[in-house]
Amino acid sequence: MPPPGRGLPRFVRGGVLAGFCLLLSLTAHVAGGGAPHLSPGLLVAGALLAVVCVAAADRQRGLGGIVAVLGTSQVLFHLLSAGGEHGGTVTATVTPGASMMLTHAVAAAIVGVLLAHGERLVWSLVALCGVLRASRLVRLLVTPPGAPPVPALERANLPQGVFPRSGPAWRGPPVLSI
Repeated sequence: MPPPGRGLPRFVRGGVLAGFCLLLSLTAHVAGGGAPHLSPGLLVAGALLAVVCVAAADRQRGLGGIVAVLGTSQVLFHLLSAGGEHGGTVTATVTPGASMMLTHAVAAAIVGVLLAHGERLVWSLVALCGVLRASRLVRLLVTPPGAPPVPALERANLPQGVFPRSGPAWRGPPVLSI
């Protein structure tokens, strides 16, 4: 399995983020009473966003970065969607009100949290596949022929931080100072 920061997985992860940005904006626009339409400007902006998202998918993205992309795209896509309905001019009805901004922010935060968890899951699964592959190799190299098999986890000495961003570090009780 290729690492998620290269090849097809990178394109898929970048495309998923860009797709969710566009889908979230269009869904919110229709839910707010707008007509569903895809203008050429909206499609070009979506394609440019996809290029940026794929370029940024070379490493694991965190919650802050994902929510920032979602929030910024909501503003851009809102202006492009609403501007297309009003002949391309930004009027007072195109600028969002407080409730609309809050709705976009909450939706971007919820989708961002879900995508960030998916991102962590992808990177953790790839790391786990690497550990399993390594443990199989160790089992082949270390176990002499005819010996009873030893569970891989007893022999595998896993390095610290195998799973990226797996949570807070474990720590013991504080050291007593005299």
